[in-house]
Amino acid sequence: MEKTKKYVKIEKPAKTNKINKFPINYRYAGWRGGIGVAFGQPAANIPDITELGLDIVWGGEDPQRAAMLDIAVFHYWNSVVEISLKDPNGKFDFSQLKDKDQAAKLAFDKFAQLRYGISGLSQYATVKYTPKGAYGDVYGEMDLSSTNPLAKTVVSSQLKSLTEKGLKHGGLALDNAGKVPGFFLEYLQKTLHPKGFGIATNGGLENLYHYIDFFGNEGFQFSQRTMKDMRAKGFNGILGEFVTRHLSSGELEKYLKHKQFNGIVYFGYTDGRDRAAATHYSFFHCRPDIYDHQRWMLRKILPLSKAMFEAGPQNNSYAHILLNKKTRETERTNNQKNHIDVTGRVIEPNVVESDPNDLFEGTLSLDGSINRYGNDLKKGIYLYINSNESGIIEWNADSMGVKANMIVFDEFSETTLKHQRKGDIIRFKTLSGPSLIQLGDKKTVSSNIFSRISKIFESQLLQRQMDEKFGIGYSQKAITMPPIENNNASLADFDKPLKPWEPFCQGYIIDLKTKKSGRGSLRTDGNIYSVYNGQWTYYNRQGAAQFVTLNQSQPVPLSLKAFSKSVNVKKSELKSITETNRRDHLGERLGYYYAMHLYLDYQDGNWPEIHTFAFSPGTHDWEEGEIIVVPKKAVKTAMVLIEFHQPEGTAWFDDFSLTEKTDPKRNLLASADFGTDDILSDQANAQEYNRKIKCLMSNMDKVQNHINILELTKLEDEISEIKNWLLTQDVAKMYGREMRDLTDAQHKLHICRQLLGEWMK
Repeated sequence: MEKTKKYVKIEKPAKTNKINKFPINYRYAGWRGGIGVAFGQPAANIPDITELGLDIVWGGEDPQRAAMLDIAVFHYWNSVVEISLKDPNGKFDFSQLKDKDQAAKLAFDKFAQLRYGISGLSQYATVKYTPKGAYGDVYGEMDLSSTNPLAKTVVSSQLKSLTEKGLKHGGLALDNAGKVPGFFLEYLQKTLHPKGFGIATNGGLENLYHYIDFFGNEGFQFSQRTMKDMRAKGFNGILGEFVTRHLSSGELEKYLKHKQFNGIVYFGYTDGRDRAAATHYSFFHCRPDIYDHQRWMLRKILPLSKAMFEAGPQNNSYAHILLNKKTRETERTNNQKNHIDVTGRVIEPNVVESDPNDLFEGTLSLDGSINRYGNDLKKGIYLYINSNESGIIEWNADSMGVKANMIVFDEFSETTLKHQRKGDIIRFKTLSGPSLIQLGDKKTVSSNIFSRISKIFESQLLQRQMDEKFGIGYSQKAITMPPIENNNASLADFDKPLKPWEPFCQGYIIDLKTKKSGRGSLRTDGNIYSVYNGQWTYYNRQGAAQFVTLNQSQPVPLSLKAFSKSVNVKKSELKSITETNRRDHLGERLGYYYAMHLYLDYQDGNWPEIHTFAFSPGTHDWEEGEIIVVPKKAVKTAMVLIEFHQPEGTAWFDDFSLTEKTDPKRNLLASADFGTDDILSDQANAQEYNRKIKCLMSNMDKVQNHINILELTKLEDEISEIKNWLLTQDVAKMYGREMRDLTDAQHKLHICRQLLGEWMK
């Protein structure tokens, strides 16, 4: 007779109150200063995802892309298994059994056996029949109070899945650790950490904080006070905010400067409103109207965040702010308020801003502290000034062995600040709050800025290699990109033209049978469907977007044109996409749109100016739509968005053009008629472009350790030659990201030359 196994419950360790000023745990969170995205396989579905600074994915990702990009992937998991009595794949069917609870146990057993290869696992779970369940009619909650066969099998299966996919960062994302006993978290930690993986959660009691490597939450934001309270109670990971608002670039800049540099990570998720109903259309990965016009801000701020955290957090800043009485009292108050309760079971609330003008609900308040990163002045030291105001900073220079040739460089404004030295104290005034200051001699500061240029092109080449290996833009299996409708064409035929047209919500179809000119047209279809066991009804929401960098030096009128034909389309009930109703547009489920939008972002970062043209309803042949805008200010970026949100009917779009009045014959849009010219020209030039960039990177490597004005000037000239070559070959608009990288690199080289020029004087 087989001996009965005993499962011993291990007592959890005593709660720790150890307080470290900078206890951020990089190793198991997998965070390196970038952003995160939840669900939707962002690396497969967001073109040029590397430009966005992606570090972490919550929920799942294409494993080959994730391994190639070396990002952290946290597999979404909880102790609840919700399935159905009848497997849709036909592997089991217990729906006809009269005893539904018994049928539920049998279904759970069969499901677990198919997944884990072990029979009878329902005995280690509480299983019941739930006919009105959102995800199925079988609800099974696993027993995690001991290392029983089900718990051990689930953990080993998840760990095997991570390692077999070649992942090195990430781990398990627990849906509300508040329901998971400390014993199981300890077991999980001891299993995952030796393999380099960590534990993420979206909620949990404070006595569990010391087990968690990444703590995120849906529907509300973290304040700095909340973060400090959590750290004082044992939390030593990073925080992630799963609240994606339709932010202007200026609002995003404010957010990143206040939170990203404190280990509170921007996480592309959804609107955080109306619970799960809004997620189907507001997921970050399918909303280019969110991530596109924010690209230039992410690429501006995240390299600084990455550089700062790479330098390494230190326990003493040796610095403080000289505040006036009023400011000191304000920041003392900020340090005592804005605490958010993050314990217990997390329920997504309907978020309502307490102040209509405060999207961040008061959570941008800072406490006046200063954090230091880096411990070697020869490599550069960073001070992050946790203050909402400009202020006078006093730093004990003797503590770091500072020499007379040190400079104070404001990373946000890219300006050298004047400073005074009196004895061991260096004093300088920040331009605004918060501030990121780099300290070092001019050659060190220049070298650090120069190193960021190399990372720009490393990221770009990695993206191009991934595109070449897996296909440009979108996974063929992704729900956002249905296959091309033509028996003689494959998705590969249109990889390059599809890349500029990013999928909006459900995406679009390239229809090679219907066209106005060229080889095909962009098609969208209406329909009505529901998800989550019929709880929410949706109208098909489809379309595409294309992003263009203009960088106007002065306002120039713009004209957007496109042709569309339709069959049985209902009249649009357009609502202007404004600063006040942007959240409604983000999560709308039952709208009537048949239109094109033109988003214009200005240099000042305010809410973009959005213009809309509604095409005629019903059934009609090719109709021309046009939007003419006389900008109030010089335009930084433009985004064209096609939106078809209908319960029925079909619409086709073709022959797009976006032009500036100063050059009306030059179409700024790529793949405007879905022809073959762009494919052939790019195929002919892609190899040459890669060769030129690799040559540039090789020349940069030679200069890195002995940068000087002459060599920097040569590199700037080399970049100008590459940009001019792309323009001469008439493929620059197909290389939007690459052109942004080249321009950014030139700008950084110019800053380095300025610093070295001042140094030589």
